[in-house]
Amino acid sequence: MAKVKVRRTHREELPGVVVLRDAVAGSGNQILDLDMEIDPDLNHLITHDPDGFMTAVDRDETLGYGAAFIRSRQWVLSQLWILPQHQGIGAGEALLSKLLNFGENSGVREFFALVPPAGSIQALLVNHGFQPVVPVFRLHLSADMAGEPAGAMARLLPAKEVSQDLLARQGQADVDRIDRIGRNIVREIDHQFWLKERSGRVVFVRQGTRIAGYGYGGPDQVGPVSGTTQDAAMCALGHAMQMALETRPEQDISILIPASFTPAVQALLDSGATIESTFLLYGRGLTSAFDRVVFGNPSLP
Repeated sequence: MAKVKVRRTHREELPGVVVLRDAVAGSGNQILDLDMEIDPDLNHLITHDPDGFMTAVDRDETLGYGAAFIRSRQWVLSQLWILPQHQGIGAGEALLSKLLNFGENSGVREFFALVPPAGSIQALLVNHGFQPVVPVFRLHLSADMAGEPAGAMARLLPAKEVSQDLLARQGQADVDRIDRIGRNIVREIDHQFWLKERSGRVVFVRQGTRIAGYGYGGPDQVGPVSGTTQDAAMCALGHAMQMALETRPEQDISILIPASFTPAVQALLDSGATIESTFLLYGRGLTSAFDRVVFGNPSLP
């Protein structure tokens, strides 16, 4: 019987972490190269939330790893992976318990987990007091199909792309207000990361006299998007799709969108989008409806 121990993950272990993650997911070449480029999302998490990055081990053998981060007083599960040959021995339970302790000791009030529909991870979450909140669809649109719905949504309200400098000087207070309304968090360090490290572009949507929404689009993803109203969020989503198409005109678009954001989901499905996969959002103490947000990706939702 394995003796599972959980310890903090060290930055120099990140290349191996990526190999293990890809092995569990069934992707990647599964060859460890210590000179390989570190996954930007994981590097961002271990830089800003090192106490929330954990590895489960049995003596010198790695069983799996997990990562969680905290924004305002919300704990967010980013990763939880156990190698197939080590599943069923308590490594997942040990990792999740440590990650939850990290949040509880930090005084968080809300717990958020966006997970694939695998029974094992859902059982772990339910055993720790989590409840399902809403399905989250990964919608897929071909580049040819995406232009028309993107344009229709982008025309709903006035909007303007903003630069990194303008966001830093003038826009951060508006972004913080929008994030509080849409997600009950503030995440300035993530906005800096999306703009600088991920080469994202961001648009501000105006409704009346105020900035009411923002949306990111770039070479790797559509989102995150958030708005104080659904119209503002839909407009921001349209611009985010357009920016992604401009960056890589022939690449299909993938969007991670809660089912509770019904008008946007329906508009995209009506335009020919397909549901590529479905995640489940689990929560404990969550107060947001998630009806005016689009997530960036499962690692940094």
